[in-house]
Amino acid sequence: MASAINGTNIVLYAKRSNAKYYFNASVNNATIASNIYYQLGEEENTGASANLSKAYDNTFFGFITNISYPSQTNIPAGTWTFVNYLDITYNLAYSPNFYYKVFKYNGTTLTLLATSSTFAFTANEKTKYTSTMSMPAVALNQTDRIAIQIWTTNVDARDVTLYTQGINDSSVTTTLDYYTPFGASTNCSFETNVDQVEVTSQTSAYFREFKNDIITWSVNCDGFITLSNNYNYAYLLQLVLDKTPITIKFAIDNDNGAGSDTLGNTVLTGLVNLTSLSLSAPVEGTSSYSVSLQGTGGYSIDGIAVQTQGISIGTQIVKMLDYTATGGETTITFTDAIGFTCFSVSRGGVEVQTILTTGTPTGDNVKFDTTSGILTFGTALSANEFVRALFK
Repeated sequence: MASAINGTNIVLYAKRSNAKYYFNASVNNATIASNIYYQLGEEENTGASANLSKAYDNTFFGFITNISYPSQTNIPAGTWTFVNYLDITYNLAYSPNFYYKVFKYNGTTLTLLATSSTFAFTANEKTKYTSTMSMPAVALNQTDRIAIQIWTTNVDARDVTLYTQGINDSSVTTTLDYYTPFGASTNCSFETNVDQVEVTSQTSAYFREFKNDIITWSVNCDGFITLSNNYNYAYLLQLVLDKTPITIKFAIDNDNGAGSDTLGNTVLTGLVNLTSLSLSAPVEGTSSYSVSLQGTGGYSIDGIAVQTQGISIGTQIVKMLDYTATGGETTITFTDAIGFTCFSVSRGGVEVQTILTTGTPTGDNVKFDTTSGILTFGTALSANEFVRALFK
C-alpha cells in the first residue's frame, strides 16, 4: 500500500453535456449473440477509413461504447443527432431506408431504449446523412454500456456500405453528460476552510470557545497544460468573460496509477467559479497556465472510504509521461502507456494537432501504437526538445 499519492494521479475534470461518440469500424469492441459490435469511441480514429458492407434487411451494423463508458446513472431526455456516410448500390427502387436502435448493455443483456424513424437513401453514392431521434429519460447502472444498431428496410440484395474514420466523420451527439480532463498540473490543490464563531462565555473557564459556521472551498492549479479541445485557453478565457460556473470533479487515484483498483478513487464534486486565469509562455519552455476556482455551494465526496473498486467517473487513469530528446529520435517507447489511449502530445510546449493510431505520421503529426507503447513522430526531435504525452 502506498504511503503517498503521486501528484500526477490527482486530476481535475469538468462536466460537459451532449457527449459525442464516434463510429470506429476498425476496432472490434464486443461480440454479443454472435454479432460483432465495433467501437463507439470517445475519440475519432483519424487513421485510415474503415468501412462495413451488408445486404438485405436481416442484418445490422453494430457499435458499442468502451467498457466503463458512459459511466452514468441516467440518460437525460432529448434529441440524439447521428452523422453517417452511407452508400447503396444500383438504384433507389422500392424506397430503401435506414434507421437506428439504441440499447443499454449490462454485460449480459441488451435492453432496447429507443428506435428512430426511418430515413430514406437519396443517392447511389457515398452520401452524408444527418439524422435525429428522440431519446426518453432512461435510468442506467454505472457499468452499463451503450450499443447502437443501424438497420435497413427495403434494401433486398443491394449492398449498403457504412463509411467510418479518416475523412468520414461518423458520429452521434447524445444527451449524456461526461467529464473531460480539465487539466493536469505540476501543482494542484484542494482547500476547504470553516469559519469559526466565538461563543466564549462565563462558563468557558478562561478558554475561548468557538463553533463551526460557514464552509468555503477552492481549487488552485499551477502549470496547467491543455488536455481537451473543449478546455483550451480561449475557452477558459470565455468562461471568465461570461462568468459561467462549471461543475468539476477533483479525482485522487489512491492506487498511484498502478491499475490494481484495490484502493479505488476519491472524488470531490462541486460547482465552481473561475476567479483567476493566467497564461505563461517561457522562451523554449512548455506553455502553461494557472487557474483559481472558487467553490460555490457544497461539494460531495464519493469513495471516501476507499472501498474496493472505488468508483468510475467516466474516464480511466490518466498518465502524464515526459521525455527530453537527445536529438534525431523519431520514436519514443512509453512502456507504462501500453494498453492506454494517447490523447495529448506536446513538443516544446506546442500541442500536436493530430494523433494517429494507424499509418505513417508526417509533418507535426504523431502516431501512437497502444500495443507496443511506441510514439512515432512525423519529423525528428531536436536536441533537448521536451515532449509531454498524456494517456488514459
